Amino acid sequence: MPLPGRHHRARRPIACGPDVRWSPHRDRRGDPRRRGEALLLVSPTAGRGRARRLGPRTAAALRREGFELSVVRTGSLREATEQARAAAPGSVVAALGGDGFLGAVAAGVQESGAILLPLAGGRGNDTVRRLGLPLDPVRAVRALARYASADIDLGHVNGRPFLGVAHVGFDALANEYGNAARLRLGPFVYLYGGLRALWAWRSVTFTLSVDGQERIFPGWFIAVGNTGQYGGGLRICPGATVDDGFLDVVSLGRSSILTVAATFLRSYRGRHIGTPGVATARGTSVTITADKPLNVYADGELVGSLPAAVTVMPRALKVLMPAGSPSLGHPHPISGL
Repeated sequence: MPLPGRHHRARRPIACGPDVRWSPHRDRRGDPRRRGEALLLVSPTAGRGRARRLGPRTAAALRREGFELSVVRTGSLREATEQARAAAPGSVVAALGGDGFLGAVAAGVQESGAILLPLAGGRGNDTVRRLGLPLDPVRAVRALARYASADIDLGHVNGRPFLGVAHVGFDALANEYGNAARLRLGPFVYLYGGLRALWAWRSVTFTLSVDGQERIFPGWFIAVGNTGQYGGGLRICPGATVDDGFLDVVSLGRSSILTVAATFLRSYRGRHIGTPGVATARGTSVTITADKPLNVYADGELVGSLPAAVTVMPRALKVLMPAGSPSLGHPHPISGL
């Protein structure tokens, strides 16, 4: 089943009123065979074409689950945001792409009042991993009956929404090298980027302020987490939950290269907290500057250069995800909105 091109005009999803609850079993007319209309947004470039290849199977799975589906292959992150922004309140918007694509769709969903279904179509897929959804988007769709509609936080860095982690420093340089890599390494491309960045990094002095508490230190990186995971499985902010209304901040100060390497290796299991040089904080407003020009990344995408201002919108986004997701700090019933 071929995907429609980017110029395909999607049918507008049916709007659900504010008193209508999304049900994992039936649409608002009570038909157990139908769930209503939905929109599938596909990134044609994510994962070196992975999302594009998985698109037809994912669309077929959504239709088998009872959705009257429209599919749009977006030409840019901006178009993804615009498509999600035009969705009807209470409708389902499935996003098949990488972390940056999911963040762009989330920005539009937050404005429209639709419900986001994140699906893994990139290389790292950290947002999907942390939320606890299957990495196979077809399996993720088949498990819809076990999902809750959770209200989660949405981060903003310099005005740009993000789901996962906003970061600056050595890890951002590793992100640049990973994005530029031509090797087909899947999530390990970020490990490759990290090894390259180790040799290219030069000492930087950061000024970090969390809710007005300022700290100046020479160091390697600052990561501000919402889901708290990036880089193909690095749980850099292991205590982060997406429904607590706070940002988790993790930084690494002056350290040897061996300590830096050990910190990132331990972060795959979230066991780097307590390592000498690693500091943590939690707040709702974070600002970052440095004595050298540095780029800021969020959800794997370049945001711009320092200074960075990071804030959080508590429970601003509705997302379909497993009720027992490890990213949730509070239980959510499976019965939808």
